[in-house]
Amino acid sequence: MSYARILLPMDGSEHARLALRHAVNLARCGGGGHVVLMHSFGEIPALIGGEAREELVRECTREAEALLAEPRALLDELGVSSSVRIVDGAPGRAVVRVCDEEGCDTIVMGSRGLGELGGMLMGSVTHQVLQLSRVPVLVVR
Repeated sequence: MSYARILLPMDGSEHARLALRHAVNLARCGGGGHVVLMHSFGEIPALIGGEAREELVRECTREAEALLAEPRALLDELGVSSSVRIVDGAPGRAVVRVCDEEGCDTIVMGSRGLGELGGMLMGSVTHQVLQLSRVPVLVVR
């Protein structure tokens, strides 16, 4: 099994930061793997349109860029090839969609994120990705 393209969803949680370490190790053991850092800022209600919607997307994108800056810098420092995808949409489905679009062969993600149900054994986004993904998913806790 090769780990040529690894999708790493990031939400700022401790579990996501732990997943980053595992993604780095997988990329290195694959001999030059590429990590796609991604963040989904969720669905914007259809009620919000026009300039207000565009401004909200810009603000969410700025926040996501700030959230991904540290992991991106760490990957650069470690010499791991990476790219960034910031998308909208329900996070679980967005992870699977980006995985398909980017041609990733593995998803590495935390077992729980920053969602409201953080006390559950496994986060609802992680559970959904496990159900929908066509590639292996490494869940880190």
